[in-house]
This record gives sequence, C-alpha cells and structure tokens, in this order.
Amino acid sequence: MTDQTPPPVPPQYPPYQQPPQYNTYAILALVLAIFVLPPLGIYFGGKAKQQIAVTGERGVEFATAAVVIGWVLTGLFIAMIALWCAMAGIFAGGATIGM
Repeated sequence: MTDQTPPPVPPQYPPYQQPPQYNTYAILALVLAIFVLPPLGIYFGGKAKQQIAVTGERGVEFATAAVVIGWVLTGLFIAMIALWCAMAGIFAGGATIGM
C-alpha cells in the first residue's frame, strides 16, 4: 500500500471588502459650491467633514475642495458687488454733476 497524500490546497484569497461609500454631503457641497451658491458649499463642506470624521466615509477631499472653492467664489462675488456699487456710484454721481 502506498501512502497517498492529499493534493496541496490552493491559496485562499481574502474576501473582497468594498471601500466605504462617499459622503453624500461632500458631493453635494462640491456641486453647490461650484454651480449653485458658494456659501452653501462652505456650510455643507463643513458638515461633511464632521460626518466623515465620525463615520469614516470617503470624500474628505471633496469637502475640502468645496470649502476652498466656496470661499474663493464668495470672495469674488463680494468683490464684484463692491465693484458694481462703486461703478454705479461713479456713473450716478457723474450724471448729476454734468447737468
């Protein structure tokens, strides 16, 4: 009788683990900061960072980008309003002086 050994066992791969989902607020914040209203992007970006710290979801890059873009676009928006007010004041003041 020959001693038969069982065939070697193939290596077992670890089960596939899905990465965590993206935080919905982070995606929403980026869309709001770019396309809708930048201050909303700032707010939702901050909320997304808080949620990501608690839940461990992905998307902290989106939240940070939303906050930065939100502040930049808000600053540009305020500068444009100030420029528009200054130009309106110059043109309104110039029209009454010439008469």
